[in-house]
Amino acid sequence: MTTAVIPCGGRGTRMASVAGVLPKELLPVAGKPLLQWTLEEAAAAGIEHAVVVTSPDKPQIAEFLSHRPALSCSISLVVQSEPRGLGDAITCARPAVVGDEVAVLLPDNLFGRTAPAIGAVLDAHRRTGLACVLIAEIPAAGAAGRGAVGQAQCRPRSDGLWDVVAVRAKVPAQPSTLTPIGRLVFDPGVFDHFERLRARLEPGAELDDVPLLQELASEGRLVGVPLAGPFFDVGLPDGYRDALAALT
Repeated sequence: MTTAVIPCGGRGTRMASVAGVLPKELLPVAGKPLLQWTLEEAAAAGIEHAVVVTSPDKPQIAEFLSHRPALSCSISLVVQSEPRGLGDAITCARPAVVGDEVAVLLPDNLFGRTAPAIGAVLDAHRRTGLACVLIAEIPAAGAAGRGAVGQAQCRPRSDGLWDVVAVRAKVPAQPSTLTPIGRLVFDPGVFDHFERLRARLEPGAELDDVPLLQELASEGRLVGVPLAGPFFDVGLPDGYRDALAALT
């Protein structure tokens, strides 16, 4: 069984000028909130259960889920008390996760009406038995304007995937064209791995996902899945406007 973890607890400061008081995850594209796009993607990939990690400052998300359209996957709601990084959001979902695969889907990333992007990452995980992340080839100019994402150094494999040999936090002066984006699949051991990383942090520090990817890559346990098809970074105003123009 696979559980999707959908983090929605961030502050959304980059989208405040567009979203106003509405959580960015509920911004509409083609008549559907971004969160609904993400849930439908998970269901289309055969994922049986989804855990939506939200914030006490976003009651609208719970309200939306109480009236959501019927889906083939069940949904649990977990509250992240305050935004302390993507890794912290993922670990908040742990009590509600069932099964032997953890698929992380960020609503900030929208892939339109193509085959579900998370499906390719799940397939790679099942074939390799390793942690897998979707990788987009983003031109240098585009990478420079993105948020705090990682950069990946990859080596081609014979099966069409990539061995990710290194990941680093984005360096604005040296943007990479290979960027891990918000579709990842792990086994449940990821929770213990995050807790080990948390133990190294100063109290109250954010638990991000990049250190986890860095460690997995250094150990030869991270596979990159090349993105096929369009990708919209709807966590940025320009990306959101691009999605509106392309999909509406």
